[in-house]
Order: sequence, then C-alpha cells, then structure tokens
Amino acid sequence: MEINKKKLKNIATELHEILFILDPDYNINREEKSHMSESSFLVGIDLGTSRSVIIAEDGKKAYVESVVGWPSDIIGIKVIGKAVVFGQEAIENRESLDLCYPLSDGVIKEGVGRDLEAVEELINHLLSLVGASDRNDVCAVIGVPARASVQSKKILLEVAKKCINEVMLISEPFSVAYKEEKLCNSIVVDIGAGTTDLCAMKGRIPDEKNQVTIKKAGNSVDDVLLKALLERYPDTQVTINIVKRLKEQYGTVMKPKDPIVVKMRVAGKLQAHDITDEIVESCSLIVPNIIEELEKLIIGYDPDFMEAAMSNIILAGGMSGIKGLDELIEQDLAEYGDVKVHITGDQLYTGAEGALMLGKDIPVKFWKQLGELSEDS
Repeated sequence: MEINKKKLKNIATELHEILFILDPDYNINREEKSHMSESSFLVGIDLGTSRSVIIAEDGKKAYVESVVGWPSDIIGIKVIGKAVVFGQEAIENRESLDLCYPLSDGVIKEGVGRDLEAVEELINHLLSLVGASDRNDVCAVIGVPARASVQSKKILLEVAKKCINEVMLISEPFSVAYKEEKLCNSIVVDIGAGTTDLCAMKGRIPDEKNQVTIKKAGNSVDDVLLKALLERYPDTQVTINIVKRLKEQYGTVMKPKDPIVVKMRVAGKLQAHDITDEIVESCSLIVPNIIEELEKLIIGYDPDFMEAAMSNIILAGGMSGIKGLDELIEQDLAEYGDVKVHITGDQLYTGAEGALMLGKDIPVKFWKQLGELSEDS
C-alpha cells in the first residue's frame, strides 16, 4: 500500500504541536488559550448499554438509563403526557410505552427498529440535562468499546453529528486511563453492562494490539443470575429488573460471612430466599475471561515495564463495584509477581470525565486527525 508521505508529515507536525500543548511546561499564549475554550462548549459522553453519562465543561453532569420510550397509543399519551420518555421514568411507565434499548455491547444496534432515532433522542436528552440542548457550538468526546468496529463507529458518528457540532470517538478504557492519569505502564479493565474493555497503556495512543473487548459483562451476569434463581425457585416471581437490583446491592465474587437472604414474591406473597450461591457464581462468571486477557496484555509489555504495569491495574465501570473482584484478580495473577488492582473512585462518571479532559487538552481542530488515526489503527 502506497504511503502518503505528505499526509503523514502533516499529521506528525500537528501531533507534535498537541504534545507541546499537553506538556504542563509549555507556555501557551493566554489569549490563544482563551480563544480555544471560548470557541466551543465541550462535553464528555459515555453511551453505555445500561446507563449513559454526560459531563460538561462547566461542571454540570447527569446520567440516564439507556432506554427510550414512546407512548403506545392515545391512552399512553394521556397517561404519560409526553411524546418521548427516558430512563427510569420510561421503565416505570413501561406498560404504556413502546420501549427501545438502542445500545447493545456498547454500540448502536445496526438497523434494528427505531434504534437510530432512539440514540439521537438519547443524546439530545443528555445535552438537555446539562443545559446544552439549544447550543450550536457543542463539541463532544464520546467513549466507545475498545474494539468497536469501523462500521459501528461510523454509525455513531453520523447520529451524533445530528445533535453535536464536532465529535471525537475514543476507546472507553483509554478515557478512564486519561482521567486517572495512568497513561504509561498501566492496564485498564472497564466492566460495563454490555462489554468488558481492557487497554494496556504504554505512553501513547493505544493501538488494536493493546486493546481487548470481551462481550461478557454485567448483562451476562444478570442473565445467568435470573436463570439460576428460576431453576432453584421456579415458583418465584422474578424479572431481569429485579435481578439487576439484587446484583447491584449484593454482588460479590467471594462467599460472604453471612448468607444473602432476600424477600421475593411467590404467588404474590413475599417469602425469604437464600440467594448466596447464585450471586457468587453468577458474578464470578466474568473473571476467567478477564484473567485470560490480562495475562496476554501483561506478557505484551517489555520485561522492564511488566512490574510497573502489574502494580497499576485499574478497575472501572459499573461492575467494578462487585465485592472482592479486585482481590480475586490479584490472587489469580499472583504467579506473575506483585499485582495491585485499584478501583476508580467514581464508577459512573470516570469515563465521561476522562473524555472531557481529553477534549479540553486537545484543540478541536486536531480532533479529526486523532479520529482518523484511531479508526485506521
């Protein structure tokens, strides 16, 4: 394949300028810096299979469950009083609505039903939550799964640009690393609802070899837990929404000292159920795949840097709050040396905050170059 040397030279020059801008010792002209921040309104967005998050440059932030609902008929319109409903409100009024969960494995479902319309509505709703829906200067950095396909990214870009002036897509674990300022010799494990994304940071924009997407995450745990509970308690009235709440409240990969006993309905009446084994076994489902991919990423480091990388494994995403997960990963990787797993302080907003930070650090005029590089890598 013929290399366009002129294009490569231009990109190299511009990226060299970016490095100077990112360097804290670089004394950029104050007027130029002010012009950069005033020319656009920046937001960081994390579109998740389960929840979608936004944080704006003025500090406003919000999240919503990634579900959109439209009234099913004229009665639904009267009951709801709105043309479209989002998140928890949509779930609570699901009997009156046609619901759409438009994101699967962290990306838009391709050509299914009203998914494209739902994502456009969802992005506009997120912008409204931070007071940016009426602005025409919004620029957004949006997180996507580490190994999202070029086609998936193209679809998301097309939808997002209907709502947003400029868009840059970055991998979700990279945005976590950016927020945590762990850009060299670290490994991010971002466990969401649809995917588990891993990224080995080596002091540069991560390429395909250093990123992994596992299509087994929170939703997989929910499905297994629901099946296990119905097998043990076939007469119990349990739904996927109930199971999700149980996982979020009691989730653990270590057998707890006291049994996990909850009340669920049987023929409408509340009864006590011991769900300890089902919780532990379902939450542990994701661990073997994570360990397998972590081993590959660790081995991929230069031996001089392996120890540093193993002491900087970062857990992020909603599932990172599962009790004992950090300890279990340390135990399972102990043969490689001294492993330290850290959990991000804010499991909900870390990815969006990292995306916003990157957007602030890199002038919008350079976004296209970075986007082209991430797509071609």
